[in-house]
Amino acid sequence: MDLTWARVLFTLLVFNFFALVLYIVFHKRNKTGYEDAGQSIMDDPDTPTENVHSNPDNGAK
Repeated sequence: MDLTWARVLFTLLVFNFFALVLYIVFHKRNKTGYEDAGQSIMDDPDTPTENVHSNPDNGAK
């Protein structure tokens, strides 16, 4: 078996795994889970929970 054939088989294997990931992500059954995860990022208030002050001892500005 030539090295070229090994590279071709590896490329086909990686492509098939990529196609499988796309199928899993875009399948209708998983749509609500991904939408909930995306919406949770948008619903996050992005405010720190504690009062953070810069400390000149640690190099923060």
